[in-house]
Amino acid sequence: MTKNEYAQAAALIKHGCIYQENNGIGFFRSEQLSAQGGVEHGFTARTGGVSPAPYDSLHLNFQKPHDMALVRENFRRFCLGAGIEYKSMVVVSYEHGVNVIKVDKNDASRGFDEPPLPPCDGIITNDPALTLITNHADCGAFFVYDPVKRAVGIAHSGWKGTLGRIGKNVVELMRDSYGSQPEDMIASTGPCICQSCYEVDTPLAAKFDIEFGEGVCTTPGREGHAWLDLEAAQAIQLIEAGVLPKNITMMQKCTFEDEKRLFSHRRDTPKKGATGDMAGYIRLV
Repeated sequence: MTKNEYAQAAALIKHGCIYQENNGIGFFRSEQLSAQGGVEHGFTARTGGVSPAPYDSLHLNFQKPHDMALVRENFRRFCLGAGIEYKSMVVVSYEHGVNVIKVDKNDASRGFDEPPLPPCDGIITNDPALTLITNHADCGAFFVYDPVKRAVGIAHSGWKGTLGRIGKNVVELMRDSYGSQPEDMIASTGPCICQSCYEVDTPLAAKFDIEFGEGVCTTPGREGHAWLDLEAAQAIQLIEAGVLPKNITMMQKCTFEDEKRLFSHRRDTPKKGATGDMAGYIRLV
């Protein structure tokens, strides 16, 4: 995609997010996706939990070293705030890859009270008995909803998953599994580290230039480095997978900048040795 083509598409994309709190738990959401009937979604803020520093306080990741009893309590509070049943959740077994798998009611509690899923960074379902969960601490998210075939998908997407087009994989697996058409889908990216805060080396930037268009999601930085726009690359792959720009939201909420409400691996780990994780969720209702 050229810069001009992306600029034309970006003019049709929705930008920004809404922030809502319930029972002390905060959620970032796409206004467009929230306006759709039949689906609920959100991306958690870091406050309202019980974990101590540096995981303070709503740390939502069983894959990170921490007191599991506290993480379980955090998820209990998350469920109360989101209005979902604890046993309805199924969480990705993320490996910073591009694998997406289909799940149903038989996978409820996988990664919680039941054994984890096989390695995957994305999951899809058409089963309203499930709540799909992802983990994040700078890495972005994809939320996808098909109101026609009644299906949803979600993915964790760091630079590896974004470069490998995991968002496209979500769209294509929903199409192949449920007959979903990309032009019917409503999609959103989630909070992630923004371009102004995400410096990478030039070899990695060059890979994004090759994959998504020269200079479309990269800008030059100091010698040997560039600034990388993950959300732009995520939006481009949705568009090239057939999702209409007008049906896409870029939340544009930076995890690095919003220290009060969001964890950030790049910001916190050098100073504190670790950081907590937020959670994304989506479900049919």
